[in-house]
Amino acid sequence: MSATQPPPTPPLEAKTEAKRLLRVARVGALATLDRASGGPLTTLVSVGSAYDGAPLFLLSTLAQHTKNLAADPRASLLLASPPGRGDPLNRPRLTLSGPIAAEPAPDARARFVARNPKAKLYASFADFSMFKMAIAAVHFNGGFARAAALTPADILTDLGDADALIAAERVLLEEINARGAAFLARLVGAERADRAPHWRAIGLDPDGLDLAAGARAARISFDAPSQNPEAWRETFATYFRQWTG
Repeated sequence: MSATQPPPTPPLEAKTEAKRLLRVARVGALATLDRASGGPLTTLVSVGSAYDGAPLFLLSTLAQHTKNLAADPRASLLLASPPGRGDPLNRPRLTLSGPIAAEPAPDARARFVARNPKAKLYASFADFSMFKMAIAAVHFNGGFARAAALTPADILTDLGDADALIAAERVLLEEINARGAAFLARLVGAERADRAPHWRAIGLDPDGLDLAAGARAARISFDAPSQNPEAWRETFATYFRQWTG
């Protein structure tokens, strides 16, 4: 490839799957640089997502990985699809690289806890703080022979005109959850609503809707972003009619 030739455009399905995994993953392998040796240290961490999709972490300042980040913020995070039948190496996974720093946004902790409800047990402890990764590089592998070159812009959500939508999030979520368990089960795709887990809408953004049922997570992804509450309601209604009949 010549220096003037643009890189190949990644397949749309690779972008879609990578963005979905970024939103639904609740656990990741975090690699930091050890302060003493300079070598990598990999630990298991809980993960949430900011409005734009960037990974959020609730970390203890006493943990080794947090101390490593204080000395050198460079890190890498591996997010993998939930375990299932078949070869795990044939399932999508996403590796992100970039600096991790303290996240002052007031909504960050609430978004994290909504996606990791067990974190309520320690979220208010004095030694726990919110952190966020600024994604600098992306490596996506959809399975055997399905790797794709992606950029941060391919997987992050543009929030340029979404202030009104973010401000209306609580109201919109209340509207969706008020429609009841059967509606949410159909939305997620459960065949028998009476046997489905209790799903709830827990977050939204211009690109879609996040739902959770205990440790399970689901993502409703829109075909095109909706940046304001009215457009988002319309897009959501269209999605529901299209996929549930």
